[in-house]
Amino acid sequence: MVGRPMRPRRHREEPEPLAPSAERTEATALREIVTVYGRLSALATDRSDLSAVTRQLAGAVGARVAVLSAALDVMATAGQTDDDRPVVEVLRSHAGRRGLGPVLSGVARARRAVTLPGSSDPSSAVVVAPITSGDELTAYLVTFGPGGEGLGDDVRLLLSEHAAMICGVVLGREQVVAAAAGRARRDLIEGILQGRGPHDGEIHRWARHLGFDDGREHHVLAVQARPAADPAPGGESGSGPVAAAHATVEGFLLRHAPGAIVATRGDEVVGILRCPGGTDTLGEVKDLAVRCRRVAQDRHSGVVVAIGVGGPCRHAPQISESYSQARRSLETTLRIAPADGVVAFAELGVQRLLLKVPDVTDLREFAREVLGGLLEHDAAGGSEHLRTLSAYFGVNCSPRRAAASLHIHPNTVSYRIRRIEELTGLSLDVHRDRLLAEMAVEILLPSEAR
Repeated sequence: MVGRPMRPRRHREEPEPLAPSAERTEATALREIVTVYGRLSALATDRSDLSAVTRQLAGAVGARVAVLSAALDVMATAGQTDDDRPVVEVLRSHAGRRGLGPVLSGVARARRAVTLPGSSDPSSAVVVAPITSGDELTAYLVTFGPGGEGLGDDVRLLLSEHAAMICGVVLGREQVVAAAAGRARRDLIEGILQGRGPHDGEIHRWARHLGFDDGREHHVLAVQARPAADPAPGGESGSGPVAAAHATVEGFLLRHAPGAIVATRGDEVVGILRCPGGTDTLGEVKDLAVRCRRVAQDRHSGVVVAIGVGGPCRHAPQISESYSQARRSLETTLRIAPADGVVAFAELGVQRLLLKVPDVTDLREFAREVLGGLLEHDAAGGSEHLRTLSAYFGVNCSPRRAAASLHIHPNTVSYRIRRIEELTGLSLDVHRDRLLAEMAVEILLPSEAR
């Protein structure tokens, strides 16, 4: 019997040889990269901040990591290097002749991470990745020094770009939260200024949340900046130098009035200022307002700043009344243009009634009817009769004290008063005539005789 040819005996397959050590390191590095990607991505969904992102990336690449704002301020940093120089200084040294500005501009335009090689040691390269929120570049993520074992330049670049994307998510979330908090704060301020709470207890609670110190004396300031070329109220206020002046006012009040509640609303800045506790609280608040106005006008040429100061308020429900007084004082400031640009409600006197007249032209027409002959005489001869009359009324019709305030002889005052009566047909010894003259002076003197 012829048997079938015997097949060669099949041997069991041997296992594949182990990957070389280098390949094993690459596989390990890949797994680590995937792990880092996952951990970074998780930070986007947690309530993590920039510090958490920089710590995670620094631990992964074994290098120093920093987040710089668009203005190159350090927002977060983690990890260590042998180079103790400030972050921006290290960046400038790596930018070399190109300059840091052009390098960052290139990163911003390309919206991609770049590697800046070390000046002498290639292992000290710096990776700069743009951080964007929406379409806006908001910051930069910078990785310094060599990466961890098994991480090449390409891997560092990829990790930096991914971490920068997570930073953008974090910053975007913070901006949303800040915007929501800002809106809530503005709503609270609006509520207490308008007294819109359902009851006083609610307004007390809102004011305490904003930092109002119940029981301490406060004054409300209403500040308005306008283009000097357009002195009438209602000028352009949403942008340009006017908006910049409002920002300066807000910053000044926050820096120089501890505990102040300040907000820009529409065409004005409102400040609820806590008084320092001296004997002349209104004087101190006015001094601060005058300094604030001077700073704003010095920094922003072509802008006129006017400030009204409301009466004192010690309790939250009184804030709305003080604000209403500040607004009325501001209207007076805009009408009469005092030299220091500040008017306090407590000093208004008869101006409180004059504010009820909607058209300032009517007021001036009334004043000209009362003092017309005097105004024509002063305009023609450059005399000081109107100013003399104001000083005379200001010291209860005393020629001697009026002369002292004007630095002239009392006989000169008496002569001018007689001449004023001749020019106007008024008799200042008669109460009705004196009242008409005083009101006319209140209307005319601040804007026409200075």
